[in-house]
Amino acid sequence: MYYKFSSFTQRLVGAGASSAYIPQKPDGLPVHLKRGVPDKLLYRTTMALTIGGTIYCLIALYMAAQPQRQK
Repeated sequence: MYYKFSSFTQRLVGAGASSAYIPQKPDGLPVHLKRGVPDKLLYRTTMALTIGGTIYCLIALYMAAQPQRQK
């Protein structure tokens, strides 16, 4: 008998050989976007935080590289 992971019940369930070996339909979407809107939201949030953090780090490095003014 073959098994596959059920996204509905979050458990292993019995399956046919073809669905057990190829659990996701080949629709051309990357694996991290297969479940629709929640995955897109998480992906875009992660990308926004990554880009924002990179910009913040570059600004902090630029400010740290500037010489201090003498008073």
